[in-house]
Amino acid sequence: MKAEQHFLIVLVISLLLFDGALFAETTPNLSRAVVYTMQETTDSDYGVDLARSVGSEVLVRGWFKWNKASDFTAWKPVAAKVHGWGGLFGGGITCSALYDKENGITHEQLLDMATRGTDGNLVNAWDQPGIRHGSLSCPAYRDYLFRWCREQIDAGADYLFMDEHTAALSDKEGYDNYSISDFRRYLLEEFPVSRGWKPNDSRWIQKFKIDLTNREVCPDGTMSSFDYRGYLRVNNLLQKPGQPANSLHDAWSQFRKWRDDHVWKGLTDRIRAYGKERGRKILISANGLAKYVDLQVFGIWGQWSTREGHIDLSENRIAYWRSQVQRGRDLADANVPVVLFHDWGFGNPPFPWLAVPPSERIVWMRTAGAEIFAAGAFFAFPVLGPFGCDAKKDGTLSAIKQQAAFYSKHRNLYLESRYVGSEKISSHAPNLSLAAWWQDKPQAMLIHVINRNLVNNSLQVQKNVPIEIPVNRVPKEAMVISPDFSGEKPVVCKLDSGKLELILGELDAYSVAVLQYGDSVNLDLVKDPARTRTTGFWSRPVRNRFAVQPGGMVANADELNSYIQGKLHQELRNPPTFLVNAVKPGKLHIHVRAVATMGARLECRVDEQPARVEELPDRDHKNDGEAGEYDKTFSFDIPAGLHNVTVDNSGGDWMTVTWFEFEGAFAEVPGNK
Repeated sequence: MKAEQHFLIVLVISLLLFDGALFAETTPNLSRAVVYTMQETTDSDYGVDLARSVGSEVLVRGWFKWNKASDFTAWKPVAAKVHGWGGLFGGGITCSALYDKENGITHEQLLDMATRGTDGNLVNAWDQPGIRHGSLSCPAYRDYLFRWCREQIDAGADYLFMDEHTAALSDKEGYDNYSISDFRRYLLEEFPVSRGWKPNDSRWIQKFKIDLTNREVCPDGTMSSFDYRGYLRVNNLLQKPGQPANSLHDAWSQFRKWRDDHVWKGLTDRIRAYGKERGRKILISANGLAKYVDLQVFGIWGQWSTREGHIDLSENRIAYWRSQVQRGRDLADANVPVVLFHDWGFGNPPFPWLAVPPSERIVWMRTAGAEIFAAGAFFAFPVLGPFGCDAKKDGTLSAIKQQAAFYSKHRNLYLESRYVGSEKISSHAPNLSLAAWWQDKPQAMLIHVINRNLVNNSLQVQKNVPIEIPVNRVPKEAMVISPDFSGEKPVVCKLDSGKLELILGELDAYSVAVLQYGDSVNLDLVKDPARTRTTGFWSRPVRNRFAVQPGGMVANADELNSYIQGKLHQELRNPPTFLVNAVKPGKLHIHVRAVATMGARLECRVDEQPARVEELPDRDHKNDGEAGEYDKTFSFDIPAGLHNVTVDNSGGDWMTVTWFEFEGAFAEVPGNK
């Protein structure tokens, strides 16, 4: 080899190694980040300067590939500038939307990558002509998704935000040939009910009503050629594949969950492997709570409330935010950061954050944003976004700077302390959100106090605010800090009837009382009860059996639907049964939020014995599962021993359940460790 060639090879290798080392040295530790900002799109010094001005440590969706991809190579200097101050630069892609002619794809490529309806035809995604959903079972589509991840990584992205990682399919999508083939393989090899059955086993007809002799369903007379679309067609199920007459609907739902998980795991592994080849660690989140992620990032959506065009802070949401922190960490199987942001989509308005005046957005960030931090999550401040979202232009930037500076200065309080509880702390002052934390070094209790007291859409400062905490010791020192003032202020503490009472002289939006003890404190009475919160989805739950764990929490809670269906939607019914091993008699508390206009009828059965029933007639005529017309807790006895406890609805239509609480002492359910 000539000396010149050898020199060039060594030079190229050195530059590649240097590039990877440079990223490794400048990429900060995610576990130390507290200031997240939404930054779509940061493609010039303008966006970079905005991010830097607020002290952003993680830029979420700085780049994003939705329809036509940008030239990410040309944006490489943008990411490099963020790395210059130690920030993490975030890119991202959609894992679902596929436009007919995006990025030069041919019609043949579109037909290959797009999923189909039950009739085998293309479907307009979200009823938008010219937009499809990609098929996660299609190898070419998975390669297409990875391509845009690779290009952003090469341009300097440290973190990828993967939108709609399960492809966001409706119940009438997902029936492309690749998915049909995967479903066939799933039935034969993976589905617990039929795994190991021979392709010509008679149980296919007995269990699932699959006519092996019908060539429209099984062209070769066995399950080796099973066509699920043909099965739907001959059984007149094309229009409503989810109705009870479809004996394979549960299997299809479980297949979809299995396939989506398998593909998501493969894509995240592939991204990380590519980053590792480049000498870098690439961070990943979905849009929504997901497995296999480094941080959980999801939209606020239903927790954003307005009334007559103005923000509505009437509801204390700390318990909800906290439940999402716990659920996110459970799914990730790690103590990952949980980040909330204001998302956008196809609604009216498409970006709800912009539906109120900037002055009210500032109030929301100072109060509801503080609630999110007080629950142990982080709020990603909206610096840049679509539809004209620009914090500099709308006047919210200075407020974001003030909030971000506070969280950055006091990051140790949020990163090195732990949440204890919120529901046992009380106050006579109106419209407060409260949460207690504990810090080990130095030993101190932190009391987060958020003021939600709006009058005529304006936040009202409260004076001499009393806070009662079920702790029977006065701290050695006490002070209060806040983003609303500089420095520290004293706080009055005293014991009253065996409980600690604080008096905050003035509360603007958010304050944190720091109570220095110097040694441990009994926090048992401060802890929240073990409540398992539900998730609302308008589909038939795949799972209907849930084990109650020794601490009273429910396993697989992410599959626990808040909608308990009644008689009207038989195709959506699959009421939950809880497997309980009660050491002694206990109770099940069920918090009902709302019912449909036809009303509901709550039933609780233990081992299928006659149920105790609560009639729930409609009260508000809204037919809104989030309306809160009941917000009432119903309690049911659980005898000692091993039992199946079923929660059902025999009324006219749905009811929504916010949470389930199992009170008492519980042991492991045999076979569910």
